[in-house]
Amino acid sequence: MEKYLYFRKATDVANDDDDADSVCFPISSLLSIKPKNANDLALFFIPAVRISGGVDNGEDFTNADSVTLTLVTANTHKEAMKGLIEGFNRASSFVGESSDNDFIVVGDNAKNIFIAPEIASVATINVADPFV
Repeated sequence: MEKYLYFRKATDVANDDDDADSVCFPISSLLSIKPKNANDLALFFIPAVRISGGVDNGEDFTNADSVTLTLVTANTHKEAMKGLIEGFNRASSFVGESSDNDFIVVGDNAKNIFIAPEIASVATINVADPFV
């Protein structure tokens, strides 16, 4: 069974009502993790919404989806990346969450739950516009 990564930017569950507030990606769609600036880490995914091809059978990912995570301490990108990978591999449950190992809560601002102690919040969620 595929594992899914869950992110919630919304701090109030009542306002969690579009793809800028929360999103779930299959872990197999993760393309890369990289520093965005001193305080943020960006995760890039194969686009969730694709309408037409690209340059090679639809495998042009110039409209990659992304999630930006804010770090607790500046310039701890390596530690945060390690924490993410360990969490993905562990796929354990978190306090207050179900024990479903296929649903991995990476960051949930509303419940203040994060997969690694280096993560302070989900800063942005960007589900890119589809190619037309």
